[in-house]
Amino acid sequence: MRYKVIATDFDGTLLTSSKTISDVNKEALKKCKDGGFILVGITARNLSSIRSVCDISMFDYLVINNGTYIYDVKNNTGEYIQYLERNLIEDITKKFIKSSEGIDYCTIDKYFSYKTKILVKRPFQLNIKDISEIDGIVARINIWADSNEKIYSFKQYVDEKYPDVDTITMLDTDAKSNKKWLAINPKGCSKATTLKAFADKINVDMGEIIFFGDATNDVDLIKQAGLGVAMGNAIPEVKSQAKDVTLTNDQDGVGVYLNKIVDLLTI
Repeated sequence: MRYKVIATDFDGTLLTSSKTISDVNKEALKKCKDGGFILVGITARNLSSIRSVCDISMFDYLVINNGTYIYDVKNNTGEYIQYLERNLIEDITKKFIKSSEGIDYCTIDKYFSYKTKILVKRPFQLNIKDISEIDGIVARINIWADSNEKIYSFKQYVDEKYPDVDTITMLDTDAKSNKKWLAINPKGCSKATTLKAFADKINVDMGEIIFFGDATNDVDLIKQAGLGVAMGNAIPEVKSQAKDVTLTNDQDGVGVYLNKIVDLLTI
């Protein structure tokens, strides 16, 4: 198979547990980019959050906020694939603000946090007291709770009440806690659907894509990519759908795997 695109998730995949990209991973990606591969970072993070952990010029494109926006790094341009309507945001806020630990509203470059306790303050994370303070289009919502049971009940309610959104129970596979949160995306918009639309645009088949992932929001893309590679620390569902498994994110799993196979690939 001729592979043309290398795509990778960030947290739990390309990033170590300390949220850095190792030299091994950087050098392997550079080698692939110099060799003619198109590099795509694909993540639940927004653009400012990605910039806080890496030099984005190492990528050609970035798919952010779980697929709601695609950014052309070289040309500094981007476009929304989908976003959440304001009335829906207001309804969900009214329903969950009292019963949750907090809600985050994700735009291209900011996280607006309502009640959420921000443990590490960053310039792009802003506490708000009302959603009227949000400037910009909201592409994704995160809802936090004090138990996974609550998150599952929140998900059930949203799934039944709001047919125009998709929900994902999220978990950082490199976190010490097994505490989940609920991510809410526009209906039908995901990492997989957006990468598929991007691939069509540049005349690349999904079979010509290598993708590395670890978590719930990576499952569909792991299945659809020509070579879906699960991290050693990935959740069982990701591993079961992957065509191969590499080392963990703290063992340079992405870089080690690429160094092992890249010289065998022709593009």
